Amino acid sequence: MDNETQMLIHAVKAIQYRFIKATNCSKEHFGEYKVGPHTRTPNEITNHIYDLVNKTACRIKEGHFNCPAPQLLDFSREKERLLSGLEELIYIINTSVMDFELWKKLLQGPVLDIATHIGQIAMLNGLHGNKIPGESYFDAILT
Repeated sequence: MDNETQMLIHAVKAIQYRFIKATNCSKEHFGEYKVGPHTRTPNEITNHIYDLVNKTACRIKEGHFNCPAPQLLDFSREKERLLSGLEELIYIINTSVMDFELWKKLLQGPVLDIATHIGQIAMLNGLHGNKIPGESYFDAILT
C-alpha cells in the first residue's frame, strides 16, 4: 500500500474516531435538536455525512459522484449506517488504485467536508447539554 493510500485511510479512521467521540453519550432527542430555522439537525448532518461517504466511494469505484441521496433515518440508525459506510470506504480505498490527483481532490473535498460537519455535531452536542471532553487527538490511538 502506498503512502497516499495509507494517509487517506488514516484520515477516514480519524473521522470515525471523532464522529464516535462527537456523538458519544448524546442525550435523548439529540438527533432532532435544532438551534435555528436555517440550521440542520444532528440527524440531518449525519445523513449528509453518509451521503458524502457514499459519493466518495462511488467516485473511487465508478468515476463519478452521481449516486442517489440516502433516505433520512432516525439518529441511531443514521449513526450505525455512517459508521458502516466509513468501514466500507476504508475497504474501497484499500483495494483501489487511485492516482495522486484524485487522492488530493478527495482529501480537499469530501473528506475535509466531513470533518467540518463532525465539528458541527460536537458543538451541537455541547449546546444540547452534553459537553464533549477534550483530549489530545495527536495522541489518540486509531485502530
